[in-house]
Order: sequence, then C-alpha cells, then structure tokens
Amino acid sequence: MSKIAAIDLGTNSMRLMLCEVVGKKFRTKSKEVITTRIGKDMGHKGLLTEKAMAKNIEAIKYFKKRAEEYGAEKTIIFATSAIRDAANKDLFLERVKDETGLDIMVLNGEEEAEVGMLGASYGFEDENLLVIDVGGGSTELVLGSEDKILYSTSINAGAVRMTEKYVKSNPIQQSDIQELEKSLETLFSDALNQLKEKKIDKVLAIGGTATTAASIFHKARVYDWELIHNTILNKTFLDNLFETLKSMPLKERYNIKGLQKERADIIPAGIFIILYVLEKLNKEQVIISENDNLEGIIIKYGEVF
Repeated sequence: MSKIAAIDLGTNSMRLMLCEVVGKKFRTKSKEVITTRIGKDMGHKGLLTEKAMAKNIEAIKYFKKRAEEYGAEKTIIFATSAIRDAANKDLFLERVKDETGLDIMVLNGEEEAEVGMLGASYGFEDENLLVIDVGGGSTELVLGSEDKILYSTSINAGAVRMTEKYVKSNPIQQSDIQELEKSLETLFSDALNQLKEKKIDKVLAIGGTATTAASIFHKARVYDWELIHNTILNKTFLDNLFETLKSMPLKERYNIKGLQKERADIIPAGIFIILYVLEKLNKEQVIISENDNLEGIIIKYGEVF
C-alpha cells in the first residue's frame, strides 16, 4: 500500500487528493478544493498578480501540511493553463520552491490532455472515450481508450478566460453569447472537424464545470464525489440550465442548490463550452467523471501503477 498526495494548481481553483493505492487500484481517496484563481486579472500582459501568487502560495502550504498529516509518502504538485501561459511563471515557481520546498510540474497542453484521459478512463475498458476537460483557462479534448491516446488537443478557451473576455454583465446579454459562440467557432473548428471523423463510444466530462453541473442536477447541499461520479447529463438538461443561469443576476445564482458561490460567475461560460462541443458532435449526453487529472497524474507519475 502507498499513500500519495496530488495537488492540482488550476486557473480557477486548487485541489488536493489524498489516496491509498493498492495493487494498481485506488483503495481510498478524498479530495479538497480551494478557489484560488491564480489566473485572475492576468490581462493582456499575461502576468500573475502579486495578490494571486501570495494567495496560492498560502494554499499550497496548507495542502502540503494536510499531505504530511495524512502520512503521504509522495506529494506531486502540477500546474496547467494559467501558469503555463504566465509571462512571470518562473518567478512564481521559484517562490513556491523557496517557501514550500515543492517543485511544481508545469504540464503542457498535450501532457494535461494525457493525464486527464488516464484519470477519466480509469474503470472503463475497451471503449473509445472522448474526454472534455473544461478548466479555467483552457479546454482539453482527448479521444482515447485506457492509456492509448487517439487524438488530443488543448484549446485556450476555459470558463474563467471566456467569462473575462465575453461576459460583460449578469444577466448575460444575447450579444455577449453571440460573441462567445463566434470565438468558440474559431477556436474549436479544427478539433471538432477531426473528431467528427472518428468513432466515439461515450463522451465524458471532467473538471469543475462538469462536476458543478452534476451537483446542480442532484441539488446537492454538500458536495459528494460518490454521488457525482458517473452522473449522466442530457443535453436538454444542460440547455435548460444555461438558459436559467444566463437570465439571472449573479447574486440570484447563489441560491441554486449544488452551485458554489465561487463558481457562480464563471459557470455559464463553462457549460456553454460543453454544450457547444456536444452540439457540434451530435451527442445527446455526457457522463460526468470524478476521476480526472488528479488520478491521472498519480497513474502516470506516482510510480505505483
């Protein structure tokens, strides 16, 4: 048995997974999330702000302490879109190393796609799975079967990035939605044209947007990963949810069961991205997976699989 901790430093939130691995299987696991928004206000210069860096370093210290208390033999920390794109990422990585002793692994788009697939496909066998991972700064589309990647791409369109660019007010104006859709047409065109030619048995979605949509579906008062995992959401439900969210002032969204206050501003754009992909690929449903890049990073780099 091995005890391992993994920390995912995403654009919108930071997540910790503590798990026991026995015989190439996850025996127990728990996850914790803090909304840290490392990518907030990066602006045209693509710079991480001092406030965002300080907030995230404090969160890393807290998660490192949690891992030590758990008795983790190994702690893996990795970063995705916001750190990958930041002009001052080296400064941040050095500060994290100096203040916590941890070396952050910065995944490129291809690596992010691969670990997402490794995690999401855990438990599925001999099926072509399309995994949609809507993050804060980017969306990964990966088609594969277990550890075999058939197609993957990383697109700079995430829930935070698209909200900051196109959502000017809440309720959301139709003109903003049209501009958002026009942007997605440009960004996703090549990828979706290639995917249309391939066999897709099931569509899975991972990441905060996907699990939040499932949490709203279940009207969950407290987040429960076992309840969320393998939830099937029909496109009709997602369409109706988007229409409801876009028509609400931000504070009204706070009353929706299953929706964290911290995600209330960015969730419409995230759901719109999932809907856009489903629509273009003529798919009517998506399976929400709680197995994601945290499991994937351990499968790839934990040296226990």
